[in-house]
Amino acid sequence: MPKIHIPVIGYTQGGRQMMTTAMSAPDLVTMVTKPAAWNPVKTDAHGNRPRDTNHLKGIVKYLEDEEHFVLGAAVLYLTSKEATFTPHAIPGVTTEYDAAQVGLLSVDIGAKFDIGDGQHRIGAYEDVVQNRDDDDPIIERLKESGQPLIIVIEDDHKRRAQDFADLQRNVKAPTQSLGQSMDRRQAINRELSDLFDTIPVFQDRVEYLKDNPGKLSAKLFSFKTVRYVSGLLLVGNKYRTPTTMDKAVNDRFEGEDATEARDELIAYWTALGEMARFADVIEGEVKGAELREATYLLSAGVLYAIAYAVYSIKSAAAVLADSATPDFKEKIANIIPLAVRALDDVDFARIPDEKIKKATADDPLTEDDSIFVGNLIEPATGKLAAGRTAWEGAGMKLARVILDNDELSFLTK
Repeated sequence: MPKIHIPVIGYTQGGRQMMTTAMSAPDLVTMVTKPAAWNPVKTDAHGNRPRDTNHLKGIVKYLEDEEHFVLGAAVLYLTSKEATFTPHAIPGVTTEYDAAQVGLLSVDIGAKFDIGDGQHRIGAYEDVVQNRDDDDPIIERLKESGQPLIIVIEDDHKRRAQDFADLQRNVKAPTQSLGQSMDRRQAINRELSDLFDTIPVFQDRVEYLKDNPGKLSAKLFSFKTVRYVSGLLLVGNKYRTPTTMDKAVNDRFEGEDATEARDELIAYWTALGEMARFADVIEGEVKGAELREATYLLSAGVLYAIAYAVYSIKSAAAVLADSATPDFKEKIANIIPLAVRALDDVDFARIPDEKIKKATADDPLTEDDSIFVGNLIEPATGKLAAGRTAWEGAGMKLARVILDNDELSFLTK
């Protein structure tokens, strides 16, 4: 039977013949079979999980937008009847004791690769190739680029399915904090990283490796929390998916709005560091772990609530600014630090454990115990509630505190 020959680097892993190579996207999408749905009873196909349409679209957008794209290797399968690997000696190169052997993969014409891992990457390539003309610059870029492949000769479909499970088990995804802080393509990540050496509350107090600093950690916030808090300050809480919120936040750093967005971040985080409790940490009088133990201030929910409250006040002031006097506009220009400063009137102290232990449905905690009871704190248990509804409710309470402050009385007159 006629064959096609593909240059590869061969090796064995787990006793099986495997090879690495690369193909351009237009060539690859013609040589793979459509993934079948996973069915543990069937023996003629190993199957895949259902395609995630949103995930696939995200890769398509990435391929279209990013010139310097990078995608990891996909895992493809052929049977021993369809393909063979033949090592080729290279003059002057000794491979007898090496794991890798240069050679050729010979594949029957008409044979199709079975996708083991990478169906969304290959599906995204297929989407781009099918929906663009051959002379499209993006297609030209894909033709000149190689998609790395791991090709396995494996006849047992159950073994192929096991490989997929093993690959997922043995890959550790980065924390959101680590992934976001490394992603310099998003403007908000760049802006925050640039501020960490200049704003006192940030200096050596941001955790990148974990999404939640430990109880005894000297870090005050994770990058993930700082990023979301900053997003709430800049665009509010009206976005229901991370993708739409990310776009809105990053758009704030485009064009003439960029300076204003950057100034808002500086004003907010500088003012937060000047709050009584945070100032104690910056001045070295209190350790981060002590602040975490004594108050709710380092709870993500409370930090979200503060940002949401300040955004609400900022938005209300912006509406009034259109018809304001010069004196009023001058006050509004400082609305963010004024709003944050007003929160020094709030008692952020944790409810004592003895009080929490006594709380029941019949004798619950009340707002006299903490402003966060009934929103972020469950009255009958004293536990911190998770979720958007909880911190939004807390944010509305904090916004009322801000409006009651004498320095902001000009907003309600």
